[in-house]
Amino acid sequence: MFIKPFKIKSNILVTGSEKKRLRQRIMAQFNRVDEESATSPLAELFGNRAKVCTVKIITYHEEPVTVYTSDKRPIFFELNGKLLPTVYTLWSCPDLVPAFTTHATVLPKLANGADLMIPGVVKQGTNLASWGRHQKNDIVAVNLTSNRAAVGVGLLAHSSSDLYMCGGHGVCVKMMHVFGDKLWGMEPSVCQQVPLQGTVVSVPTESDFPPLGSEKVKPVEDSVKEATKSLAKSVITSKEESGSDDEASDEDTQEPEEEEKPPNPDDLIKGAFLNALKLHGKKITLPLLTSTFYPQYVQPEIPEGIEMKKSSYKKVGTFLKRMAEEGLIEIKEEKKGIEKVTSLNLEHPDVLSFYPYKVSKPSAEQEISGTASAGPASNPLLLTKMTAMYAVNERTAKLFGCFNVAVGNALDQTQVRNYMRDYVGRNKLINPNTKLVTLDETLKDICGVNGEELVALPDLTETVLNGMTSTFEMRSQKGAVMKGGKRAVIHLTTATRSGNKKVTLISNLADYGINVNDFAKAVKLGAAASTTMTEVPGSKGEQLMVQGNHVKFVFELLTTTYQVPKACITGLEFAKEQKKKKKK
Repeated sequence: MFIKPFKIKSNILVTGSEKKRLRQRIMAQFNRVDEESATSPLAELFGNRAKVCTVKIITYHEEPVTVYTSDKRPIFFELNGKLLPTVYTLWSCPDLVPAFTTHATVLPKLANGADLMIPGVVKQGTNLASWGRHQKNDIVAVNLTSNRAAVGVGLLAHSSSDLYMCGGHGVCVKMMHVFGDKLWGMEPSVCQQVPLQGTVVSVPTESDFPPLGSEKVKPVEDSVKEATKSLAKSVITSKEESGSDDEASDEDTQEPEEEEKPPNPDDLIKGAFLNALKLHGKKITLPLLTSTFYPQYVQPEIPEGIEMKKSSYKKVGTFLKRMAEEGLIEIKEEKKGIEKVTSLNLEHPDVLSFYPYKVSKPSAEQEISGTASAGPASNPLLLTKMTAMYAVNERTAKLFGCFNVAVGNALDQTQVRNYMRDYVGRNKLINPNTKLVTLDETLKDICGVNGEELVALPDLTETVLNGMTSTFEMRSQKGAVMKGGKRAVIHLTTATRSGNKKVTLISNLADYGINVNDFAKAVKLGAAASTTMTEVPGSKGEQLMVQGNHVKFVFELLTTTYQVPKACITGLEFAKEQKKKKKK
């Protein structure tokens, strides 16, 4: 319903009495009269300090809808006299409406405007009770098997009994609002990604079904024998535990938990040194001052939080002398206190056996915002691309803890692949002959392997991805947008209206996912000019008209704030020429 842009007709701040009536109406509709205390999550949306507004909008299909916002964030929208919660409201009140669960791969289809079909619903059981006791057009939420948080809101297409009798075919939920649509991004400054609220049901993956004839597949007779043996052992151990408490205490002492040891700074610094030789050794021009060699080549490869002071070397000079003693480099002292690196031993066994990795440093914007571990920074004004993400859980916490990525942080597939390469390279787990990875204790716990096994790095990365919690994020669209096989172009032109007044016309903004209303506000404030939306006959989308010649300002706004490539904008030649100042 909100997949395509909509028009905002009015935005009015409600009074205290209207806010109270709206709150009572919501409590009555969702049977939450007993939770009218100020501490309940639903009541906090209508707190005394919350600014609740009524926004009248017209959808792309010319349907009038009333949206209620709290501190600029949409919380409910009214459709045919019925109030429906948004995903923001369901994240703070998860039990407000019943939820239907689907697979994570279905969410991109829902984001493109599809309804939730019956085959895509994941249920606990196959009987009539598994469909619940719902009526047609009841409000329901949609969540994923990997995350309990709602990703959509809709109306039931059939009652529970009809869904049971459909035979597994047809529409289950008519989607009205989905994470990532225009209603979710109504106010870019308050957009929020999907929170992690735990898994709903564990769905088997491809790794749980090994091919027939492999070692992991056991005959039925063996599995029955193992089951009987384990049952007999459990009976015997239960008798022994009830008979003697001393033996139980001895068993507890036999299995002490090994404490996790922090990484050794000496090994990390030397690994960074070897990585610098492996990546840049042939490009370094020698001789080179040691004061230039270390900060330019070695220091960028050292992981964050590792300092030379915390190692046994204490100083850079001591570290380089140790490397020279091991035969990795040669250092010559020209004058007192001035040392130069004269040669690099790239044929050293330590260099040849080392597996290089690339360290991804956070950008300046990420360091300012503090989101270095959360992935690449996205422009909040241009969140148009749904990206599959993988969150670190308890199963993979030990692996990503080496890179200071905490539990709950989401990574994209490229970041996970890079971290796996770094981990394998640092710990020297790859065999230089076979190019296969030897699993250590951390990787064995993730893969569920007991004995020694060699695995290819792509297969190992895929196993780690399957062990992480899958989720989605809305990110900025990067690169040129392709439309019908051709690159979409934003056109800037000027025209003359009545009274010989110049106006600036901007078209094709929607092709880049730009919220035209927010863009009009930015132009109105920056250029101090009025803006209006006009429809062009024979073309899709609307055209933004700005009073006066502001081509240059609009061009700079698109290229800087909205990160649109300069090659995708035409019409800069219509910019107003600045008058040259006369020399006195």
